[in-house]
Amino acid sequence: MPQLGSTVFTRRDDIFTQEKRVDVFSSYQPAGLMNRLMGHNMMRKDCDAHMAERVAMFPSVSPRTVRDIWRAKFQVHGDRILDELAGSGHADLVKAFALPLSAECLKDITGLTNMRYQDMDAWSQAMIDGIANYTGNKEIEARCHAATAGIDAAIDDMIPVLRKHPDASILSVLLASGQPIDSIRANIKLAISGGQNEPRDAIAGTVWALLTHPEQLELVREGKAKWIDVFEEYARWIAPIQMSPRRVAKPWSYGGVDFEPDDRVFFMFGSANRDEACFGDPDRFDITRDTSKSIAFGAGPHYCAGAFASRAMVADVALPGIFKRLKGLRLDRSEPVRIGGWAFRGLLNLPVQWDAG
Repeated sequence: MPQLGSTVFTRRDDIFTQEKRVDVFSSYQPAGLMNRLMGHNMMRKDCDAHMAERVAMFPSVSPRTVRDIWRAKFQVHGDRILDELAGSGHADLVKAFALPLSAECLKDITGLTNMRYQDMDAWSQAMIDGIANYTGNKEIEARCHAATAGIDAAIDDMIPVLRKHPDASILSVLLASGQPIDSIRANIKLAISGGQNEPRDAIAGTVWALLTHPEQLELVREGKAKWIDVFEEYARWIAPIQMSPRRVAKPWSYGGVDFEPDDRVFFMFGSANRDEACFGDPDRFDITRDTSKSIAFGAGPHYCAGAFASRAMVADVALPGIFKRLKGLRLDRSEPVRIGGWAFRGLLNLPVQWDAG
């Protein structure tokens, strides 16, 4: 695609096999937007360098930590937000629930509890816009720089607190691991850039999918499907992460295309998850389908480290809470639902009504 200066991989099996070829399709992109704007984080490293930082972070986002610590905290945030919301009878569910829940949970996970949830969301979005700014828009870049400066200030404020009172948060765990401060800052920003928008978009998008496919919601209510089935199918259907870039590290030929060093490749997860060769009737939202071939969280060594936390937040807390507390939940047809983003994709709004009485 000349407009992007890149070759795009769109088929599921191509991405599934070639994403693992880090000797060819490298995440190391020294001149890439993410490195330049957010610092050199583990997502832009390969092999031992990537694994060292991933292992250091793992104790804060492991399945056990999510189960034993974060899930209960997620539930507290979800219950509180729904308590405040339930009596109103209408809302934009993106702004009123998905955004604050994701941000409050991420404050706990990162250790940046000194931030406002509004800043967590705004700074995450500014970084996301920045690293997808392949057209070089200066205003987008400036917003990204302002966001990273705000995060650095929040980290500086919390370092002495967490050194004195360590916990399971990413910042605390990375400080205890002895990671260099520049790596800690870069990986906190990485966690914020993806850890805010992806659960936010999955919560709002999954609610919208169920409201527009009531027969699917009925399957859950009848006990014929589980909330985790809903989450996994939505993540396949509209993958919150649609694209991941790679740099070609050495001459390579694949699929009739010859690649040269420093060529750019985009792995299109959103397309892969609707590959007709792997999913029957792939454009249909169907929570009973087998999603085992979905690569919504990646397929190789860069598989999303926050996947377990995201599943708990959306499938264990957000979805059952929303449909239990907001009786008669339905779309507000006076305003259209808007969807946006290409590297990261999700609902921009979700106007709904419910029976407040």
